[in-house]
Amino acid sequence: MALNKQELKALLFEQECSLLHDEFSDEVEKLLGPELWEIAADGVIRSRQELCMWLVRKSPHARWDIRDFKVMCLSEHLALSTYWAKMLAPRTSASLGAMHSSLWKQNPEGLWQMVFHQSTKVESVGDA
Repeated sequence: MALNKQELKALLFEQECSLLHDEFSDEVEKLLGPELWEIAADGVIRSRQELCMWLVRKSPHARWDIRDFKVMCLSEHLALSTYWAKMLAPRTSASLGAMHSSLWKQNPEGLWQMVFHQSTKVESVGDA
C-alpha cells in the first residue's frame, strides 16, 4: 500500500528519530540501506559500516532537538528529508546545530531505508 505524503513524512520522521534516539539494534540497522554513505558535518565521507559503529558507540541517553522536518517525494520510491537538529543530552551542544538531509529509498519489501545522509554545521543564526 502506497503512503500519502503526510503518512510518509510521519514515517520518515519516526525513522530519523529512531536512528538518533534508539539504541542500536537489528531493527535500527534495517533502516540503513546496503549502499548507505554520509557526508558528515566535518566534511568527511563515511561508509555504512562507519555509521553503524557511530550508532553503536553513541550514548543511549543521547537526545536531539529536531525542527523544521520536511519531506520531498522525488519519485514513487525515493524521498528526501531535511531538518535542523541540535544535541540536547547527555549534554547540550554549544554549536548552533546542523542542517540534515537524508535520501530514503523504498526497498522491494516495502521498507524505507536511508541510502544517503549529509549534515552541515550551522555557522550563524541566519543559516538555519
